[in-house]
Amino acid sequence: MTVASQKARELKFALTLSGVIALRMMGLFLILPVFMVLAVDIPGYTPWSAGLAVGIYGLTQAILQQPFGWLSDRWGRKPVLLLGLGLFALGGIIAALAESIPALIVGRALQGCGAIAGVAMALAADVTRPERRAVIMAIIGIGIGSAFLLSMLLSVPLATLLGLKGLFWLTAVFALVGMALVMTVPRAPQLAVDTESHGEIDMRPVWLLGLCVFLLHAVMTLLFVTFPPMLVNKFALDLPAHWKIYVPTMLLSVIIVFPALRKIGASFAERQVLPWAFVALALSLGLIPFGVHWVVLGALITVYFTSFNLLESAMPALLSRITGSRGRGRKMGIYSTFQFLGAFFGGVAGGWLLGRFGSEAALLTAGVICLAWGLVMNVLSRRFFLTREAD
Repeated sequence: MTVASQKARELKFALTLSGVIALRMMGLFLILPVFMVLAVDIPGYTPWSAGLAVGIYGLTQAILQQPFGWLSDRWGRKPVLLLGLGLFALGGIIAALAESIPALIVGRALQGCGAIAGVAMALAADVTRPERRAVIMAIIGIGIGSAFLLSMLLSVPLATLLGLKGLFWLTAVFALVGMALVMTVPRAPQLAVDTESHGEIDMRPVWLLGLCVFLLHAVMTLLFVTFPPMLVNKFALDLPAHWKIYVPTMLLSVIIVFPALRKIGASFAERQVLPWAFVALALSLGLIPFGVHWVVLGALITVYFTSFNLLESAMPALLSRITGSRGRGRKMGIYSTFQFLGAFFGGVAGGWLLGRFGSEAALLTAGVICLAWGLVMNVLSRRFFLTREAD
């Protein structure tokens, strides 16, 4: 096979997997900006139960990341991807038919059982050459980022048109389209399977980045549990007008992030950037409750989205570079598990804080925690990452 044909096949794999993951992530992201507002009318609603409905997806995702990875090693990646997407579709149907918050929680939990993130990333690593892997992962990352952006653009208009039930039906359709995409992937030889299962692997950087992504996604879920009610109650901004906050700020953050990521990646500067990105995250969250003008609020949300997108892209790149190929499945599984555990914790904690203390206190708490973690990371990243990057 020529180099050109290898590149073409790797690009096809990357685009297909990017589409699969993006469709599934849209099923998650579309719900976040509107759920806490629309769920108020569902029987059994409390802020805590609604936060649990948002976050339970992350718990089942976290629990099943490792089992799905294990199954994919034995059954093959493609069958497990189809299984996970089928479970995601079934969960979306149950959530769409739910007439109470407990039934909705069951549907969301089943959606989370489609834990295919680690499997898809493992498949991407299997079928690409090491020297091309960073490019392929970047394409997949762009797909996830695009799904996030499209969700922020479309969530409120679609919710206004379809309602919450309609959004859940739409997530089931996304899963079925994802299954069709998986079926188009040919059975390919594994080009870079890791066969080493013994020997010492330094897992400290993996655990540290796992804690980082846990906090990142906990805060993201908490924000979307607490911020939409604040827009309605404090700023008198009805749900159909929430796009006026999300769309401009998200677009501006993308314009800022992509050039920054290119510069950071070219200079291998993720280690230096991560602590300060958490500090920026902290400042935006901590100051949102004090925003009294739309310009100020928009600027703070732009800082949040910029910091989030920067961390979401830079941390996997850093993980893949400093840990190498040995134990790839285990390391990606740990990282993905922490990611979804964070989403679960953020939903539950956000709902509890919202019910007990209000949106402002919840966001202030998240800001203080991010600030403390950024300072801790400034010390720990020098110890755990610097030596490995030089290898």
